[in-house]
Amino acid sequence: MHAMTPPPPLLACLLILLLATAVAPPSAVAVCVPKNSGPHSKPGSPATKPKPKPTTPAAPAPPKPIPLPPGADIVKSLCLKTDYPDLCSSSLAKQPQPQLPGGKRLDGAGVLRMAMGAVRGKAGEAKASAAAFANDPKTQPMARGPLHDCVESFDDIAYSLDQAEKALAAGDRGTTGTMLDTVRTDVDTCNDGFDDRPELTKVMAKQDAELAKLASNCLAIATAAGLR
Repeated sequence: MHAMTPPPPLLACLLILLLATAVAPPSAVAVCVPKNSGPHSKPGSPATKPKPKPTTPAAPAPPKPIPLPPGADIVKSLCLKTDYPDLCSSSLAKQPQPQLPGGKRLDGAGVLRMAMGAVRGKAGEAKASAAAFANDPKTQPMARGPLHDCVESFDDIAYSLDQAEKALAAGDRGTTGTMLDTVRTDVDTCNDGFDDRPELTKVMAKQDAELAKLASNCLAIATAAGLR
């Protein structure tokens, strides 16, 4: 009897695979992969949320004009918003009324122009007074320098009012406010020359005090009317 020849190696491998498949139960493994996962994401890991971008804070809104009821006296209403309402009303009453087209009523800008006119007129009076004191032989010699400084500061007030008027006409609230602030500073410049020398008589104190109030009224009117 001849001995059985063993099968070739390749055939033996195939037989082993068939037997293993028949005996082992089928199995399936499900792998969950999150959507839109990046190249470095692991299966089953939560998706990373994008970080919110920092937002730039919004610029503050410009002040709104004060609401006025129909038929209200806008001059009185705006003067009541100032620190010196009586002086405001009396100074504006002395100003020439603006010539308005038919049917158009006085507005906040018109009232502000009248208030600026009151400052301009008072600054002109103060300049003349300071020049007179400076040329008066009875004036303290050490006061002549500060008085000449006052004359220059009152000239500066006129210039600042001119620039404020141009800005107001152009609707430039920022420059309008800046130039009105400058007017108030110019008034203080005259006082500073005397404050630095306590031995001097403050001959311009009364004019400076009234000018400071009128300049303050301009700022308050511009703010209340939404013009600065």
